Amino acid sequence: MALDDLKATIETLRERIKEHNKYLEGNETRTRQVLIDPMLRALGWNVEDPNSVELEYKVKKEWLDYVLMGSDEPIAVIEAKVLGTLLDEQATKQALNYANMAGIPYMALTNGDHWQMLEVFKKAPIEDRVLMEFQLTQGEPYACALQALGLWRPNLASGEPPKEAATPVMIKPSHDDSVPPTPKPSSGKEVVKPSKNGDWVPLTSLKIKKKEKPSPNAKIKFPDSRPKLIKDWVDLLASVAEHLIETKKISAQNCPVHKAGKRYLVHTEPIHATGREFDGKRKIGDLWLHTNYKATDIYKNSYWLLENFGIDPSTILVTPNPS
Repeated sequence: MALDDLKATIETLRERIKEHNKYLEGNETRTRQVLIDPMLRALGWNVEDPNSVELEYKVKKEWLDYVLMGSDEPIAVIEAKVLGTLLDEQATKQALNYANMAGIPYMALTNGDHWQMLEVFKKAPIEDRVLMEFQLTQGEPYACALQALGLWRPNLASGEPPKEAATPVMIKPSHDDSVPPTPKPSSGKEVVKPSKNGDWVPLTSLKIKKKEKPSPNAKIKFPDSRPKLIKDWVDLLASVAEHLIETKKISAQNCPVHKAGKRYLVHTEPIHATGREFDGKRKIGDLWLHTNYKATDIYKNSYWLLENFGIDPSTILVTPNPS
């Protein structure tokens, strides 16, 4: 399967959601036929073939919407929700419970727009079971396609843990020992070259330990911008959000931005879906960033924001912590 074909399907589905929102919202059958089934077909799952996908799979007294099959054995459950339904913690727990009862190792939950995939049997909080997550109307189509490949049929059938595709970035040494040079975009991806003295490393190389503080004069460097200080780890997340807002990848039109559950990362007002005010916040332009996270989650959320809005985290540079 060509990644461009999957990207084209995602672009088509984005337009359908925009054009037919009222027709699709409130009707699960329409959501499945117009949004979910085409996405599964693009990922190699023939929804008309029971050897590929079993529909309305019965487990005890429950009926599972989709079960993806591999070598005559169930691989993953997909629980379908109506377009516009919030994929909150309650819905996620319910779908995990169904998959657990069926003895199926992976679970996906979708409303046709927002998709998330989790490990079923991993003994960890829900947020640590998430393998991938994307939202068609919020993320860049290319970034969504990379995430969606975790559900690609050959990927699941391989027996290896599902994972999104990675786009390699060629990094060449710079002749400037002070600050990385201005990058040149390549194939729509932003690329930055680190300095040859090793003062800068890709964000993907950053290791944050529990209760560890940033190094003195720690910095982050985005394309076409000057380095920014990271006095506290929340500055890392704020810098990422600020860059996405300044480059108009995040705006009021695609808010709220959230990974899962009812807590928002970015919104037009500092209020979560529950109506509760952000317990840690920072205003960036006209938008609000939720900042109350432990250091490791700040890194995860920064990484997720970049990927979800079409920027490879390995193209963002930071000064590393001392070992």
